[in-house]
Amino acid sequence: MLKSRVGIIIVGYNSRKYLPDCLGSVFDSSCQDFKVYFVDNKSSDDSLEYIEKKWTGVETIKLEQNYGFANANNIGAEKAMHDGCEYIFLLNPDTIVNENCLDLLIKSAKRNLILQPLILLHENGKKTDLINTSGNVLHYLGMSYVGNYRKNYKEIGLPEDIALASGAAMFIPAKIVRQLGLFDKSFFMYHEDVDFSWRARIAGFKINLQPDAQVWHKYSFSRNKNKLFYAERNRIIFMLKNFSTGYLLVILPIAVLNELLVVIYSIVSGWFLIKMKSYIDVIHWFNKIIEWRKIIEERKVSERELKQYLSSVISFSELSASGFRIYSLFLTAYWKLIVWVV
Repeated sequence: MLKSRVGIIIVGYNSRKYLPDCLGSVFDSSCQDFKVYFVDNKSSDDSLEYIEKKWTGVETIKLEQNYGFANANNIGAEKAMHDGCEYIFLLNPDTIVNENCLDLLIKSAKRNLILQPLILLHENGKKTDLINTSGNVLHYLGMSYVGNYRKNYKEIGLPEDIALASGAAMFIPAKIVRQLGLFDKSFFMYHEDVDFSWRARIAGFKINLQPDAQVWHKYSFSRNKNKLFYAERNRIIFMLKNFSTGYLLVILPIAVLNELLVVIYSIVSGWFLIKMKSYIDVIHWFNKIIEWRKIIEERKVSERELKQYLSSVISFSELSASGFRIYSLFLTAYWKLIVWVV
């Protein structure tokens, strides 16, 4: 049987409303050397029935429980690699790809390179020129946010070398997945792409933006209890797992202050118990974190070399209160004090 070069992994959870546009754009691609794997996280809508009736070329993987975004992608990627796919393309169901996206990603592909297409915003039923992310940014305290959010991509210069690739659309050689694994399933959702990208950098792999390969994302910024819990828990786990002891000691004073401010904010905002639950879960995973830290001992790229990918600025238009901007300036000042020893 002829093997497909690219395995496209789409993880769905009650994603039925997005599937016509997403799958339609994928199958309209100029490149047809792919196979689509739809991994369903125990949806309660008719996603699977719709795909099995309408899209016979899609292989469906029905999970008996919600394994989370991270592990569901792992399951899909394992199946694609077992089928002989040379590349893994992770794609959110609420996206639309441009016709030549796959062709451009394949042409730009290298065995040691992770690629992210330019992810633009799809709003009010229309494709826009506004950026969702041109590559995600990693703050030195473990926070991550989308790069160049809501800027017009035609009016700015775009980076080639990016700190992190977004899990909404990430093109990965199967060789890298076999060496590193894909997402850490303990993250469940949120920050799993941050963790994977940083592990890839530690191992010496590169991450680039392919700006001509474009994907439109039906994205909207939101806050909910699940997101707050996993974002906070996973940020701390990521730092403890991936940053060296020396680095953690250097940032400890500002990290403690940051946690105190987050706790105060959680009290004011009514999600204090969720924040406390995130700390309890970090403690629960502590023995595993010690095991995971072994990757630091096997690193091929030093932290000093990687500090160029750490940002001291938090720049995200959805978080623009004056107090937040002042705090961001304070974080930048602290970074300038410590950057020479990191």
